[in-house]
Amino acid sequence: MRSGRGRWAATGPSPRAAGRPWTGGGLLVIVLGVCANLLLMFAPDVVPAWVASAVVLCTSATLVLVAVAVLVQWPRRTSDAGAAAARAVEEVVATRRELRGVVSAGKERVRGAEFSETLLGARDRLIIHGVGMSVVSREVDLIRTAALGGLEIHIVMVDPRWLRRTRGMAGVLARYYDNPQILGQVETSYRDIATMAREVNVECAEERVRVHTYRAISPFGATIAEPGTPKVNGVIEFHVTGRLPRRIRFVVEYYQDDVRDRSLVSQIIDSISDLSGYDFSATTPGRSRGAEQIQ
Repeated sequence: MRSGRGRWAATGPSPRAAGRPWTGGGLLVIVLGVCANLLLMFAPDVVPAWVASAVVLCTSATLVLVAVAVLVQWPRRTSDAGAAAARAVEEVVATRRELRGVVSAGKERVRGAEFSETLLGARDRLIIHGVGMSVVSREVDLIRTAALGGLEIHIVMVDPRWLRRTRGMAGVLARYYDNPQILGQVETSYRDIATMAREVNVECAEERVRVHTYRAISPFGATIAEPGTPKVNGVIEFHVTGRLPRRIRFVVEYYQDDVRDRSLVSQIIDSISDLSGYDFSATTPGRSRGAEQIQ
């Protein structure tokens, strides 16, 4: 197995390689036989008649044998190709399970592109979770367009009012993110996001964008599409510290997990559900705890 463009790809000989040397030899015999027949046709006096007859008979017999062999080998080669493809799929699934659904990991700073790619790829539901939400607040127009197109969006962020009135908490957050202006950025982001959500919901006459708040410090951010379904995928960013060089990103996808073998994305969705009070692991998120949701 090897990693290619952030996806796991199988390596090894192509399934079609089986039987190629034998097939090449058969084609060579056919070509030689055709050339001999053409030579006998245009230059019949080159060899005695009995030799010419023997060449024609041998060539014809060879053609028949090659045709029969090809017909016999074709189903086998097709079966081998199908078996090789099935093994490749099993290897991909096994690797994904071993890595708990992680497709790729890195520290490249492409946060905006990753967010936009996940947002544009979502079809039914999207969770956006974070603290400062500066990237999200810069993309409110993109979020608005997606929501007006029918996408259900849940934005989960820290409660700016809790940050401001909790003694020392804003200072802790500022030191963690190495940004003394973090409180003001959180307040601005929340205001822009909440305004966008109200406008979209009024225009749609239903709650397409929900803004959830939590009162804690979360060491990760996430953008996850299609939670609660086998199509779940997204990007998770762990903040080893708040500084950008110490943030590690994981691209994650679904695999069939269970209570003893939880995928990373399932555990992250559970954590966001605990923070927001909504059960995002269900097909239809529903309020499950007394978390505050500010409109």
